[in-house]
Amino acid sequence: MRKLSIVLLVVGIIAMLGCSPLENKARDTAAALSGSIVAAQTQYQASCAANPKEQICELINRGVSGENALITAVETYCGWSQTLAPPDPTAKCVPVKSAQAALQAAIANAAALTLQIKGAI
Repeated sequence: MRKLSIVLLVVGIIAMLGCSPLENKARDTAAALSGSIVAAQTQYQASCAANPKEQICELINRGVSGENALITAVETYCGWSQTLAPPDPTAKCVPVKSAQAALQAAIANAAALTLQIKGAI
């Protein structure tokens, strides 16, 4: 259920992003990270349940944290409220320029995590 909620939230945010290159990069990076997290969780579910301190399990957890940070950075950049419920599906992204560097850093971090997770599965 938790994985489904995260995936739905990412899909909702991805659908709301505009067409700027930065927003497109955030969307693509979020989708790639989400996919690699789901694949790793599926592959290592039993082993992580038995030994959550295993290196791959900690990497998966860092991936989830990176995904959450990317979502927060998108919400901040677009001027959306950071609530438990996803923003209105019709909401338009109105870039907050002061949040651009944070979004770029979150994208870079998520891209690196995607590569690490993909390399482990």
